[in-house]
Amino acid sequence: MILHIIVSMIMALNVTLALPVFLERRMESKAVNAVSGILLYIVSLFPIIPDFASLFVMFCIAFTLWVLIFFKGSLLRRIAFSAIFFSIIGAWSYLTVYCVVLTARFDTPMWMDLTLLILISVLCVAYFSLFRIYVRNADESSLDAFTPRLWGYTAFIALCPPIVILLLVSSPPKNPIHLFLSTFFVVAASSAMIPMIYQIGRSNVLSMENQRLKERTGYYKEIEKEQVQIRKFKHDLMNHFTVVATYLDLGENDKAVEYFHKLGAEFADLTKTYTKNPLINAVLNSKYQKARIEGIELRIRADADTSALEESTDLCTLIANSIDNAIEAMPSDRKIDLTLTEDGDSFLYICTNHYSGELKEGSDGSFATTKDDGMNHGFGIRNIREAVARMRGTVEITAKDGIFTALARIPMGREA
Repeated sequence: MILHIIVSMIMALNVTLALPVFLERRMESKAVNAVSGILLYIVSLFPIIPDFASLFVMFCIAFTLWVLIFFKGSLLRRIAFSAIFFSIIGAWSYLTVYCVVLTARFDTPMWMDLTLLILISVLCVAYFSLFRIYVRNADESSLDAFTPRLWGYTAFIALCPPIVILLLVSSPPKNPIHLFLSTFFVVAASSAMIPMIYQIGRSNVLSMENQRLKERTGYYKEIEKEQVQIRKFKHDLMNHFTVVATYLDLGENDKAVEYFHKLGAEFADLTKTYTKNPLINAVLNSKYQKARIEGIELRIRADADTSALEESTDLCTLIANSIDNAIEAMPSDRKIDLTLTEDGDSFLYICTNHYSGELKEGSDGSFATTKDDGMNHGFGIRNIREAVARMRGTVEITAKDGIFTALARIPMGREA
């Protein structure tokens, strides 16, 4: 059993040092970390013995509880890494215990037992040393790009190697070589999940960056569209002056003044300046025109310094999706209220509209109605939440007493 004790110590030490790369500790304290390491060592001493599945289940439950108690974050993320690390240490534990059982069964000489002890200990140290080197150099930020759905898929896949170990424990192969190969396969498969997770995270980051680039391109097209409208208005200006001149020649001064007012209002609608950011102005003007075409009054109050915000593209995503949702809802009073203001060191964004019918909140945070017109607030809510999260802000989306509200609070990013 000396072999099992040594391997358990190696595993507990390395897992205690490696796991915080993937999961955030619940408490940053040397005393707590020491207690955590000791408890993990005690848990690692659970022997996974062939034909004793109950010990395996106890080991699995104890290790999972250890992760849940000492680390925080997404439940699915913790379960995924619990399964991955349990597969690794469970396979090593099973291998060492099986070797002990095997040597006891055949009554091998002392020198052979000692050789086996040294060999497996060296292999275990080498494996965990390489594992920690890889973990230390890995890009941790890519894990932040995982969605709950991706963590769900990852947790499901990560549970497969422990099932293989359970099968090995329940019905161990008669041929020791088959058992060794199966055990090392579990270790390799679980280890390979780490780079796979990072690769998925990087792919998701690239996908999000491509989406943001596409959105940015779309917003710049809004500016270009706005400029085209202004140029078109200027091109028709001589025709407008001709109409005014005709009214004046006919002595219809009232009609000339009315036409001038109408012309001024139309030009003002095309060139409204809400903020110091031309990209945000273009989006607001575009959505204002879209609402007007639908017969909806978009009332905008903007008194915030949006130049102090770090990323205007994400703010445009927030604005565009919230207004589109409100327009699609077809407000019962045909009005949408939009507020861009400041509250201390935070930028405050509020979009409200009335709705009729019953809204139901889905598991993904979207809202849907049971009305025949199929109004759905859920299409852009995910985009809104992700955009606000990237700006390090918080968003609260509510539907109460016939009023739908999207409220986002975002740090201004000013230097002290």
